[in-house]
Amino acid sequence: MTGNSGRVGFIGLGNQGAPIAWRIARIRPLSVWARREASTAVYRDGGCAVASSPADLASQCAIIGICVVNDDDVRDVLMRSDGVFAGAAPGTIICIHSTVLPGTMVELGKEAKARNLKLLDAPVSGGPDGAEAGTMSILVGGDIETLEAAREVLASFGSNIFHMGATGTGQAAKLLNNNLCFANTAMAVHALQLAREFGIDQQVAARVFAASSGASTGLRLIMNNQQFKKVTGASSNLRKDIHHLAEFADQQQVSEKALLDIAAATPDLLNEYAKFRKDF
Repeated sequence: MTGNSGRVGFIGLGNQGAPIAWRIARIRPLSVWARREASTAVYRDGGCAVASSPADLASQCAIIGICVVNDDDVRDVLMRSDGVFAGAAPGTIICIHSTVLPGTMVELGKEAKARNLKLLDAPVSGGPDGAEAGTMSILVGGDIETLEAAREVLASFGSNIFHMGATGTGQAAKLLNNNLCFANTAMAVHALQLAREFGIDQQVAARVFAASSGASTGLRLIMNNQQFKKVTGASSNLRKDIHHLAEFADQQQVSEKALLDIAAATPDLLNEYAKFRKDF
């Protein structure tokens, strides 16, 4: 194991990152860093170390997890003058749990290799509930030996760890997964709209679908008031993930476009549906 006595670092203490960090802290000494000092107080109180910068965190740690919002945020915490790359010792493993473009991972992978660092794209699925329960899916792209070295840490919050292939394939799989969920959500909305036109109460129809063969994660999202408000709110990553898949598909010159077309219509469809949706 590289670094300082197996210590793990974590950056990105948001809705999903926070429960991941706490799961890691159960099995390893943990260091955290956040832009807002207020975000780290509970970790200091809980016995974790709070770093003064991403570079300071990296200098302490064998493995580092990054779970910030978007591509620019990932680049910033890694490549800024006091970033992770500046402080990490050779051989340090860096796991990117954010959902970003596959090309971003390829680009950062080259930067990491030039510094003798090991980078995995390891986006996660399962949300805060999955993180708290330790049942997330982790879709890993990169070197299999690096994955095995990080497996114990990843398994602290993920019960389904998949090696997808080379760097970037984890992100490609995550974008496909997210957009399939969005497409399922869109189809569930269309079914509920039809139910409404047929004179059927949408709440009753949704419960029927959820208990029958029409069930899907997209339908469960619609029926969860908190999740529905989040996915349609200002902080939603819905449009980002749809755009990323469309951009990657365009780069790869794919011929299959059905999923892209259905997912692309989802944000506007959800906003329209919100006008007559009832709380569940």
